[in-house]
Amino acid sequence: MKKIAISVKVSTLVFAAVLSPWLLLCGEESGGEIVVSAPTDTEAVITGNLADGTPMASPQPVEKPSFQVESTQVKQMDVIEVPEMQGLPPVEGTITITVHTVADPALPEPVPSPLPLSVNSQHSQEQVAQHNATYPQTQLVFLSATVYDHRRTLLRCYPNGDVSKEIKAWSNLDFNHFSGFGTFDSQNAQGDVRRYALLMTIGNEDTTRRRAALAARGLEYEEPNIPAIPDATPACVILTENPTPEALTLVEDLHALYRSEGVRMADAYAARTRANEERKAYLLANPPQPKDATIHFWKRDNTGIQANSAEGGQP
Repeated sequence: MKKIAISVKVSTLVFAAVLSPWLLLCGEESGGEIVVSAPTDTEAVITGNLADGTPMASPQPVEKPSFQVESTQVKQMDVIEVPEMQGLPPVEGTITITVHTVADPALPEPVPSPLPLSVNSQHSQEQVAQHNATYPQTQLVFLSATVYDHRRTLLRCYPNGDVSKEIKAWSNLDFNHFSGFGTFDSQNAQGDVRRYALLMTIGNEDTTRRRAALAARGLEYEEPNIPAIPDATPACVILTENPTPEALTLVEDLHALYRSEGVRMADAYAARTRANEERKAYLLANPPQPKDATIHFWKRDNTGIQANSAEGGQP
């Protein structure tokens, strides 16, 4: 039975025919599989930031009000906290909790939210039309990826989370490189823009280690049936029978993105991996301690809130 290989636009197919129940699309045949590279007339680019392991800037300290302490209670507690990253021991220790009862510092009331516009109002409809014209609709991409030996990936994609449009494929890419960012755009030769938000779960399989671990228990490793896909360009083999055009375009755009941004994506992944290893080594050498906690507690004067509520403001 033939499997499909897709990486050209459905609108530019040269021919299509049905073999067995599988749809065959034009491309290069390799080892009995039809393998097609990413579409050349599609440009894709990461939007927003691509994480490279650089630590985020520390937030600005919050300015605290001047508290008038009325009473204080202090207690100690043994705590166990979740470690910062996997592979580290839990953070354990004894902390001091200090609770100050203070006078009401009379903090300003939060600004009330504006009243929502009627969906039927002309102004509201004009705002919606302007937003849709300025910002193309974003498609949510629910993606499950199993990466084998950092060389091949088994994909399951769900456009906008629709399980009825699931598409399953083998890719010649390491989809670990598709982490570190959340959105990307794709544009065809006609200038049509497709905007994606990527929601991915990923797992890694080291076949050598898995094979050895099972052999040690007297079990046989069931080898994944990975099709032959050349490494010259981003490409994949579609396993789904009669996939929808929307799902095919999604898979194409993922591979077009790697064609244009793959070097940057791979470099960023390597940098994140190094940063994580360095951070883990530092934490192992310098085990963190749980931090003490200080709490300021006061009874609030609700007079102003009740008056505001009576006048139609936010409670």
